[in-house]
Parts: sequence; structure tokens; C-alpha cells
Amino acid sequence: MVIHYRLFPIKMDCSLHFLRSMVPTFGLESCPALLSITITAIVATTLLFLFRLHNARSSVKLPPGKFGFPFIGESIRFIRALRSETPQSFFDERIKKFGTVFKTSLIGHPTVVLCGPAGSRLVLSNEDKLVQGSWPNSFIKLMGKDSIATARKEKHRIIRVAMARFLGPQAMQNYMGQMSREIQRNINEKWKGKDEVKALPLIRDLVFSLASSLFFGVRDEHQQERLHILLQTVLLGSMSLPLDFPGTRYRKAIEARKELDVIFSALIKKRRSDLDSGKASASQDLLSVLITFRDENGVPFTDKEMLDNFSAILHASYDTTTSPMTLILRLLSSNPECYQKIVQEQMGILGSKKEGEEISWKDLKDMKYTWQAVQETLRMFPAIFGSFREAINDIHYEGYVIPKGWRILWTSYSTNLKQEYFNEPEKFKPSRFEEEGRHVAPYTALPFGGGLRICPAWEFSKMEILLFIHHFVKTFKEYTIIDPNEKISGDPFPPLPSRGCLIKLFPRA
Repeated sequence: MVIHYRLFPIKMDCSLHFLRSMVPTFGLESCPALLSITITAIVATTLLFLFRLHNARSSVKLPPGKFGFPFIGESIRFIRALRSETPQSFFDERIKKFGTVFKTSLIGHPTVVLCGPAGSRLVLSNEDKLVQGSWPNSFIKLMGKDSIATARKEKHRIIRVAMARFLGPQAMQNYMGQMSREIQRNINEKWKGKDEVKALPLIRDLVFSLASSLFFGVRDEHQQERLHILLQTVLLGSMSLPLDFPGTRYRKAIEARKELDVIFSALIKKRRSDLDSGKASASQDLLSVLITFRDENGVPFTDKEMLDNFSAILHASYDTTTSPMTLILRLLSSNPECYQKIVQEQMGILGSKKEGEEISWKDLKDMKYTWQAVQETLRMFPAIFGSFREAINDIHYEGYVIPKGWRILWTSYSTNLKQEYFNEPEKFKPSRFEEEGRHVAPYTALPFGGGLRICPAWEFSKMEILLFIHHFVKTFKEYTIIDPNEKISGDPFPPLPSRGCLIKLFPRA
């Protein structure tokens, strides 16, 4: 079927073969019976899609590019690329055809992709001036409109102020010792004494265990396991196509988010009681901080606002930590000279300690080479592909007009792996980030985003990764990756070893 609409024709290929090829992307695991429903949903939303595109006036010069299929747009190609070993391919193919500014359609929205450091600078340095935070409606439904990820302007500022009371450097020093001890205990119980382990599932469990205990005071392993399963279900659905039918990833994610809210609501109720009776303090974890927070006018957060932000902070702290913590093991195994430099740095820190003395905040600051290796890992395998914004007004850029209301996407994949910004980008070279990254061009390496919307938990993740590496090196003199050619891909993100990263461990005497 070809639909002619004003300025351009759109061809809809609704063949059974095409729809079957989309089933894995939808999250319908071999459910042919739902294909007819899928067809109906696509056709029903076509007019809405075309109406949105009509808002772009024919008199303006839009960036070059293709919108793809109505409603679906190029979402399937985008998600498939993120799931592949070459996620940058989606952007590279279009840069080659159209240049560093191109239009597309992602998750039902006309979108302009800005590639390169200039595009990232435009987006990240003009929050609430030219652009504002914007995610697909399907994502907002899962994260919540009152979360730090989706809130705008003053509400976003207030949430960041509250979060900083627990995630800021000063506050983190208060529970750094607890985090360090929990990591050491986890390695002793689940890594030490084993010849081989699958690193990825162990790291996932560790990261979530730390988040649930430090954020919410949840230490029961069974409750942690249930929360972990629910979070992973939400994450899988957050970037799937928003088909709200039984059996889809998106429907499962909606149901999981509802169950998370029930659990967190019970935690809020109990903590309020403990705060009133003096059994809990106002600063002991993120739960207490958000319950007791008052803005400049003395207004507290509503339960809905807290629930949305609990979901968002779990999401942010999980993704941006699990991936680099696992992949740095993979990269260091292939670059033993880099691992030995980390060993030398960490053993030097240990050598300065008295018997039983814990690692300090200053010691973290001294892990300069270790942090360079983490930054290089994040350059090669970004934990985020970028983020979306919405144009507040028409934006004139590079001779084109980005219409008001259109979404804009900046992407780390347009710089991180490019020869023009990083010499030999395919090689693992932590020295690129010497002297606190002064030799790295601005807006070319943005593992946690930037500007007013930089990840609120990035320093928490940094501390967590550095402490993990410290205790890993302290426990194991060396290790080897069993399959150095294991595929690394996302589902659709972040990038992770596809079979769990099996490693052989050699303990220290």
C-alpha cells in the first residue's frame, strides 16, 4: 500500500514475512496470533503519524533523511543496531548518506539526529533555552512523568537538589565504607575459591544488591531478588516498541512497574513510621532523604513523585555501572600491560594501609590510572547511546530548520569510535584520559551525558566501579577470559557480553 501525503509518498509493507521479522523486536516471542492485532495497531496510528509530520511546514528546509514506516518509522532498524555488535552502524550509514544532521522517525516521533561534538554541544548546553528533556511517551509511562529522567525546568531542578543530598560527593563519603565492605564480602562469598565464574550475572547481582541496600535499606536476599527481576523486566520493555498487548515486553514492563510501586509504597509507609519513632534517621539512605526533603517553600515530595524517582534512580545506577564493570574485565584481559598498571596502583594503595585500615576517599582520588581505564572502557562501549530532547522553538542549525515540537537525539556513537576524535579508536588506550582528560576534545566522550541532565548517579557509579576493581585486584593476582571473542551487544542497551563473560580466576596467596 502506498499512501501519498502532501510532500512525500510512504510505502507500507504489511506482508506477513515483514511482520514476522519484527516479532522479536516487539517482544512477542513467536506469537503469530497477535500479528493481526499488530497490523491493526500500525494502520490505526498511521493517520496520527502523518498528522505529526504535517506540522513541519513545507516552506522550511528540513534536514535530509527518511522517516521509514508510519508509526514504526526506523525504530526497528535503530533497535536492531543497538542489539548488534556494531550499534554505531545505524548512525554511520545515515551520516554517509545524509551528513551529520539527518531526520528520521523513532518510536512514533519525527526526530532529528545531531552527530559530532557540535551537535552534542547544541543539545547539552541549551537545556530549557532551545531544547527541553523529552522521551517517547512509552518510556515516560514506565519511568513516570515526575521522575528526574522526565521532569522539566523547576521540578527537575528540585529533584536534583534532593538527590544530591545522598548522591553528592560529601554525602557519599558517609557510606563509602559500607559499600566497600559489601563489595569485599560479595567477592569473598561468590568469587573467591572458585576456579571459574560467569562475571556478568555476579556483577548484576552485586550492583543491584548495593543499590537496594544503600538506596532503600533492603537487605533481605529474597526481596532483593524479586526487585531485581522486576527492574530487569522494566528495562527490557523501556526501549521496545510500545505495543500494549498481552505477551509483549512493553506490557510486561508496565505490569512490573506497577508491582515495583506496590513494594516501594510499603517501604515508604514503614520508613515514615520508623522516622516518627526515631528508629530511622533522615540521612541514612535515599529513601529517608526523599521522605524528609522539603523544597524552598517547605513542600515535600508526594508519594507518586518518590515512586517515579525510585524507579528512575534504580534504572540509572544499574545500566551505567553493570556494563563498564563487566567490560573492563574483558578489555584488561586482552591488555595485560594495562592490568599490571592497575595492579601496581592498587597494591601501592594497599601498601600504605595499616592492618585492618579501610580504604579512604583520598585513596579513590589516587586511583588515577584505574579511572582512566574505566573512562576508556566507556568510550569504547558507551553505557548510553545518547538521549532525546524536544525543540522548544524552530531551531536553525547547519542551514536546516528543526521544527518546534520535533525530537532531537544526540549520540555518543557519532564521536566515541571516530578516528577524527580518537587516534586508533579501536584500541584500548587509557592514557588518552591522562591529566583528567584534558587532551580529549570537549563533547567527544560523554559516558554519563552532560549539562543540566547529566546522570545524577554518575559519581555513585564511579565510586562503585573503583571499589570493585580495588577489591578484585586485592583478591586475584590474575585472571583469563575463557572466550576472548565472545559477542558484545545490547538488548537493546547497554552493551554486554552475550554469554555472561566466563573467566578463570587465580587468587593471591
